[in-house]
Amino acid sequence: MIQQEYVKIRATDPDGTTANITQLCRSITWSGDWRNAARTLRYSPVVSAADVHLPRAPTELGGSVQFWRESTLLMDAFALERTRDSLGNTIDVTAYDRGLYLTRNSDFRRVENQTAEAVTASVCGKFGIPVGELAATGVPLTRNFPGVTVYKIIMTMYSLAADQTGKQYRIRFRGRNLEVVEMKQSDESLRLKPGSNLLSCVAKESASSMTNSVAVYDDQYNLVTTQEDSEAVKLYGLMQAAIRSGAYEDPGSHAKQVLKENGLKTIITVNVLGDLRLITGNTVVVEEPVTGIQGLFWIISDSHTWRKGIYQTKLTLSLEGLMDKQTAGSEAK
Repeated sequence: MIQQEYVKIRATDPDGTTANITQLCRSITWSGDWRNAARTLRYSPVVSAADVHLPRAPTELGGSVQFWRESTLLMDAFALERTRDSLGNTIDVTAYDRGLYLTRNSDFRRVENQTAEAVTASVCGKFGIPVGELAATGVPLTRNFPGVTVYKIIMTMYSLAADQTGKQYRIRFRGRNLEVVEMKQSDESLRLKPGSNLLSCVAKESASSMTNSVAVYDDQYNLVTTQEDSEAVKLYGLMQAAIRSGAYEDPGSHAKQVLKENGLKTIITVNVLGDLRLITGNTVVVEEPVTGIQGLFWIISDSHTWRKGIYQTKLTLSLEGLMDKQTAGSEAK
């Protein structure tokens, strides 16, 4: 059973039945990924029809789930998946935070000279999604969104703004509230090293999804310019993306950004002693002599697992902070 007193799960069924089920859970996994709008919470409370003394864990679909660290609400979620095996003695439940509703709701919307932050507040208000801090871009934009998900509307607006501000943004939920924050390197990045908190480290380099050339075309399909990483083209062969100049305020800057974000990828996976501060979007410093991994990295996915009294965290790290850029909708005519 889960023994850590500083985390707890309180589940509530649709009929109002509620309970702290932390001590009933064989395992708990809290996870997130830079490409996913929602964080997930997976937990497995023990059930037994024969043991009348075992408390009943609320596990009904549609129920609410709160995940706490002491008095801090880490996640406010809804139980939307449930599995029961006839040979087992647990019910496996998966809950999602409100990020799920960003991808499950779509809207028809005409945006005229509005900022990303204003559109985010408006569209979230329409669908009853509470809003907290929204990164201010100050960039007025015009765009049509015919039947586009709320998530893609928000991320498209912030992606277009990012082309002008040069910054990167990400969505997250703090408790019940949606936030959009600028991605920044932390001044208090945790240091991961063997003999302290780093349990294992695997480094993978890949050029299989590289873009080393960007061709820019005008609306008449004429080639305007090409930007490329000539050394990468020589070494790996031509891997070219084509973009339309009219789709971007500064197509040259966008082409450079495409090259920067799609170069040689170095992905690092680490297992560490559990720490709730290690979540997607934050940064860490790694010192690992066997693989030669040294320096500051961005967390692009995290998975925190409590099982049999042991708390560990698995992270995927990248040299670059990754923004889930979207280009949904179309330019307003």
